[in-house]
Amino acid sequence: MSIASLIHLNESENSDFDRKKFHTAIIEKYPKTATEESKYQSLAYDVCWENNSEQCQFELRMDRKRCTFVIEYFNSNHRLGDYASFILWLRTFFPKEKEVILVDENNSELMILSSDTSIEAIKNWLESVGL
Repeated sequence: MSIASLIHLNESENSDFDRKKFHTAIIEKYPKTATEESKYQSLAYDVCWENNSEQCQFELRMDRKRCTFVIEYFNSNHRLGDYASFILWLRTFFPKEKEVILVDENNSELMILSSDTSIEAIKNWLESVGL
C-alpha cells in the first residue's frame, strides 16, 4: 500500500508512551522487525520499525513527541484485514480515554479510533480512502 496512514493521539506530547514496552510487543508480534533510531534532533520522526517477513511487510515511524505513528507502507496476504488489525493494535499503545485519530497522508480523511473501534470499521475507512 503506497498511501501512508497516521495514527495520532490528539495531544501535544505523550510523555507516558513506554518505548520499551512497545519495542518488546512489536518484536513479539512481528518477530523479524528491525528498529532504527535517529540521533538527529532536526528529524520529527526519530524511530523507525521495519519488517520484511513472509507474514507482512511494513515501515512504521514515530514522532519525537510520541503522539503519532506513521505507517508509510503495509502489505500482507490479507492486506485490508491485516492492515486494519495493525492499526487497531497500534491504537492500544495510547490511553483508552484519550482521543486518537486515524488520518490519511493528505490529511483529508479522518476517523476517530476509540478503544472499541472494530476492524470492519477500519477496513471500510481504508477502502474509502483508496487503499
